[in-house]
Order: sequence, then structure tokens, then C-alpha cells
Amino acid sequence: MQLTELLYQKIKDLGAEGQLAFKPGYVAIVSKAASLRAALLAPISPSPDDQRRLMDGGGPSRIGVGLVGGDGLPYRILRELGGSRTLQKFDASGKKFNTLSEDQLEIDSFLRVECGMPPLEAYASFFVLEVNELPSMRGKSAAAASDAYVDHPKVKALKDELEQTKRFEGMQDRLFKVQSRLHDLGVLSDKMKEAEADLKAIDAELGRAPWTAEQMKDIAHRAATAKDALKKRDNDIAEVHKRRQRAMQTVPPPPEPFLSSPWFYGGMLLGIAIDALAYVMKKPHIAFFALLPLLAALIAALRFIEADEADKQAAQLVKDLKEREDTIRRNYEAEQAPLKSALRSANADTPGDLLEVFRQRELVLQRRELAKAKIDKLKLEPELSRLPIEMPLLQSEKGKLEEQVLAMGFSRPIGEIEADLKHALGISALASKGAVVIPEQEVPKNLIDRAAELLNIPSEELWSQMGPRLTAYLTALTDKRVLSGKPDEKGLLTLAAPDGRSGPYTSLPPPLRDLVYAALRLTLVERVAGYKRLPVVIDDAFGTLEPAKRALVAKMLKGISTQTQVIHRVGEPPPAGTADVVLQA
Repeated sequence: MQLTELLYQKIKDLGAEGQLAFKPGYVAIVSKAASLRAALLAPISPSPDDQRRLMDGGGPSRIGVGLVGGDGLPYRILRELGGSRTLQKFDASGKKFNTLSEDQLEIDSFLRVECGMPPLEAYASFFVLEVNELPSMRGKSAAAASDAYVDHPKVKALKDELEQTKRFEGMQDRLFKVQSRLHDLGVLSDKMKEAEADLKAIDAELGRAPWTAEQMKDIAHRAATAKDALKKRDNDIAEVHKRRQRAMQTVPPPPEPFLSSPWFYGGMLLGIAIDALAYVMKKPHIAFFALLPLLAALIAALRFIEADEADKQAAQLVKDLKEREDTIRRNYEAEQAPLKSALRSANADTPGDLLEVFRQRELVLQRRELAKAKIDKLKLEPELSRLPIEMPLLQSEKGKLEEQVLAMGFSRPIGEIEADLKHALGISALASKGAVVIPEQEVPKNLIDRAAELLNIPSEELWSQMGPRLTAYLTALTDKRVLSGKPDEKGLLTLAAPDGRSGPYTSLPPPLRDLVYAALRLTLVERVAGYKRLPVVIDDAFGTLEPAKRALVAKMLKGISTQTQVIHRVGEPPPAGTADVVLQA
């Protein structure tokens, strides 16, 4: 953002009407008007004591500033003291400024979003250097707040708004805590559900292969020896086949029945006949001769019995070998039945595939152990037992808080309301900086912290970044009486002299302390302004320094103005060629 002009009408110390045109860079305004700083800030940072500071009592007082926004277009913010502000935008076609908004929140939003300004209190307390900025002048304006204008109705309204906003912030804080608690409990619940789902999936996977460890060991052995068992079966069957073939080849033909043998019938008939003759002749000894034919019949019968027995034995051997083959097959099938059943259950084609299934099942069992251990560990969480009771209560509270927050609607930041309340109570920007209440030894640390907050970095990092520039400013302004500065363990400024001695900031005599403070202030302004690029307004803050130092400060401000605009009210013009433009007011 860059200021382009200051418009004023009936402003105390500035005259009836006028316009100051600014340029980029270092703008020096030679003026004795103490109201100039308030006039510059009144449109962009309204304060309740602006009326007391600016109105001359001769009629309606108006003030305005021109500026270039972040989009590079010209704007104006006009304010009638005692009234509201108006934001105008330049219309290039009509070559005039047209009203863009009269809503105060929209104007503040424009300054923050489009122009990159921090909160108005932060801008006024850092980018604006008051007339009492130096330590030797800091306490002389403390009495200025005693006669400030106090707007009692506005004070009451701001106090009510502050109280309501604190309740709103409290509800938001509680809502955030409830949401955070719900999130933590939800994460724990999700972890438990995920662990249970994993265990259930693993159990389902194990259910597709329902074998005990002993069964898997037995089946794995059968699978490993399946080829050997099959080979043994085939060998045994082949051996039985060979024996059957040999047995079938040696089977004698069926014997002829002995009843049809002539030797049997002849012998029997002849023997009977001889016996009959002996009987008839009554000569028993003749019967002995019947034994010979009967012996022939007996031999025929014995030969039949012998041949018949051999045939039966051969047939029995073939039958036994067939039964042996069947037994081998049945034993093999019985032995391989568990393996085949396992193959069907595992949907595997070969024993090798089944062994791989078993190996995978071992891995699944290990995964199940890990999943079970995870669940057991989660069950040890004390929060888990409170989930069923606490989560519904928190969800109910969350819904009620969201309704209340939605019903309250928009709320300004508490810091902004407190700043407005300070203004309404008559506490001017001079007092709001806290220069009176902050101990002198902590003033540099406070400046560092404010600058670090604007840069959004830690104070320690800012110290490391600004060290060389602070040394340069100290060396130049103090004529090398102070060479460098650094924080001590409490963050307070400690300074080093050329002879190696060091001491705290407050140990310096007042004139030298003013110079050290000026060096620190300019270092921080240079660092922050180079990042924020907002106009720096200096209200003759260095007017009490000796002329040579004022000229040196002017050159330093000229260097800072290469990064951002610097508007400096001075009692006497700076050295020729220092300022980019010199104005009279």
C-alpha cells in the first residue's frame, strides 16, 4: 500500500482547506502541526480522540487520504469527523472517484485484504513513530490521556460486545476441544474396528483351510511322499500282474472226470467180479486177486484228485493275486484320501500347490497372532471403555454448541474490540503502546516481539536476521561507541562497546540510549517494512537529536524508503537531495 495524498478541511493546525500530494519513497513534510500524524491516520485507523485532536470548531471537519491498493488502482478513504468513512475508487473512464462502500467493516476488510494491513492497533503501534518515541521523551505525554474524550454510550456498547465476544470465543474454544476429543475418540474407535475387521478377515481366510497343526503335518508328509507312494503302488501292482500272468500260464487244463476213465470202471467192475466169484466159489483167497483191479480204479481216482487239486491251487493263486492287487489299490486310496480331500478343500491341483497353501496358512496364522495382539493392546487403552458413553454425549454437546455459534453469527477479534474500547475510554495510541507501563529495560524486547509477530517468525530467528543491520545502524548513530547488540538469557538487549565491555540497554546515559533506541527502531522498521511494504509515518520522532544525527537519520530513512514509503513530519527541511519530495503544511 502507498499513500498518494492527504485531503483536509477545517483541521486544527492545518488550515481551512488543503491537499498534500505524496510520492513513493521518502516524503518529508515540514510542519509544526502536531495534528498531522492524527490527520494521516484518522481515515485508515479511526480513534475516538480524533475529534479532540483535529476539529478546530469552525464548521464540519473532513479528512481523507488517497492510496494505491494491492491491485495497483487508486482509492480514497474520506471521513467526516463525528461521522463514518467512505471508500471511493477511481473511475478512469469518467476521471473521477466513485463511492465503493460506506460499510465500516468492509472498509476495514479492504485495508486488510487488498492493502495487506495488519490489525489497526498493530499498524499504529509499529509503523507509526510518535513524537515521544525516544526514551528521553517517552513519559512526557502520559498526561495526554487524562483529558481525552470519552464516548460513554460507545464504551458501554463495546463492553457489551466484548463480553458477548468472550462468551462466543469460549463457546468456540469449547467446540474446538469437543471436536478434538471426538476426533481422538473416533480415531481410537476406527483403530479398534479396523483391528477387529482384520482379525475377522483372517479368521475367514483360515476357515477356508480348516486343518489343525497335526493334520497339516500329516497331510504335508503325505504330499511330500505322494510321488513315492504312487510309484510304490504302481510297482506293487506291476509285480502282482507279473505273478498273475505266470500263474495263469502254469494253470493245468481241467482234469477229466475219473468216472469216465476206463481204468476206473474196468478196475471196479473186474474187482467186483472177482469178489463175486470168490463169494460164489466160497474161496475167500480168490478175493485177494480183486485188489489189483481195484488198485487200478483207485489210481485213476487218485490221479483225478491230484490234477483237480493242482487246478484249484492255480485258480486260488490267481484269485489271491487279484485280491492282492485290489488290496494294494484300496490301501493306496485310503492312504491318499486325506491328501485328496485337502486338495479339494484348498482348490489345489497338485501336492506342491497344497504345500504352498500350507506355507501361506502359516503366514496367515502369524498375521492372526499379530492382529490378536493388536486388539489386546487396544483393549488396554483406558479410553476404549468410555467410547460408548462419552461419544454420544460429546456429539450431543457438539450439535448444541454449533447451533449456538451459528446463532451468534459474526464476531470481531477480541484484540480489535479491546483496542476500540481503549480509544473510546480516551486511551490514545500514545498510551496504548504501553510505553509507560512496560519497564524501560523491556522496551527493546517488546519491539522485537512485535516485529517478529508481524513477520510471523520466532523472536530468536529475527535476532539472527537483523544482527548485521543493527550493527551498521549502531556504529553509524553512536559513532562506534556501541558496536553491537544481542539478547541475554531473558531476551533483554545487551550492548557491546569497542573495548569489549558489555552492559544492559538501561545502563547507557540518556543521550546515548536515545541513539541506540533509534538504531534498533530503524533496523526493525527496515526489516518489517521490506516484508509488509506499508507506509511508515514518523511524527518528528527524532526532532530532539542534534542536527548531524537528524541528517544521518534522514539518510537512513531515505534508504528504508527504497523498500516502502516513508512520510516524515520534520521541523526543519532535511539536507538537500535527501528526500524524494519536500512538502510544507
